[in-house]
Order: sequence, then C-alpha cells, then structure tokens
Amino acid sequence: MSRFQTTCILVALCMLIISCGRQSPQLPSNKGNSIDKNAVSLLAINENLAKKEDAYLKKIALQKDKSFKKSEIGFWYSIDKLQNGVQLKDSVNCRFKYTLFSLNGKQLKNEEKQIVIGKKQVVVGLEEGLKLMKKGENATFIIPWYLAFGMKGDEPLIPPYTSLIYKVIVFN
Repeated sequence: MSRFQTTCILVALCMLIISCGRQSPQLPSNKGNSIDKNAVSLLAINENLAKKEDAYLKKIALQKDKSFKKSEIGFWYSIDKLQNGVQLKDSVNCRFKYTLFSLNGKQLKNEEKQIVIGKKQVVVGLEEGLKLMKKGENATFIIPWYLAFGMKGDEPLIPPYTSLIYKVIVFN
C-alpha cells in the first residue's frame, strides 16, 4: 500500500469517527423569547390611532364625493377621469403630476415626477394609488399618515402624523 493510500484511509477513518459523534441538542427557535410589553403597548396605541384616523378620513372622503372608495391597504380614492388602457403595475415607468393638500385644503406642493412603480420612490399610499390608475387618468387620494410620511413627517412642510390629499394626473 502506498503512502498516499494510507493517508486517504486515515483521513476517511477520522471523518467517520467524527461524524458518528453525538450532535448537541437543538433549542427551539422561540425559546428564550419573552413578550416585550412596551412593544405590545405601542402596537395597541398605533392601532387605535389608525382606527380613529380611518374614521375621520372616511367622513372627509364621503363629504367630498360619494364615489370615494377605500383601498385594501387603507387609503381613500376616487378616479376622477377614466381611460381605457392598461393599469399601471410594478416596473413600469410612470410620469405624473400631483398637487398635495393638507386635509384643511391648504396646498403644500405641486410638482411633476417620473418614477418606476415598485421602486419606493414616493410614499406607499401614493404608489399604491398609482397602481389603481391607467395612463391619462386623474384621481384623488386621501392618504392616512401611516401610508404617507408617518410619525416623522417631512419637515418643515409636513408635520408628523399628517394625513394628506393628493390630486394626481398620470400622463400618456
């Protein structure tokens, strides 16, 4: 037997002996996790804030126009000018103009943007609203603070916890 063959046999035997050893017991992945009472409390507070905000926005939406609908994720919308065509979706380039208002009607911004849908280049509520539109359509979105600029706001223009109204035109 050659030296190489002897070395290979010894290595194989060592690996066999090591692999036959007993594995250490696995702990359950949730063992040691404790409930964070502060997190649970904050979650409950935010849920209550969201429910109150939703009730308030529903009232505003239905006062403006009975055609407003609530989206699955929680903003209110009305497609003001309908078009035939393909609905906007992820990875599509979208050029649009929007006017941003506070809930009391004060104009905050008026600008034109070009984004790629799904790249999170605008607030969640606006992006999800754009996905409900087709090129050439106009829409109004009433977006709660938690789908807009959230707890931080966008100072100095938009304070924390501020719900917003977007009037949007998607270009052809």
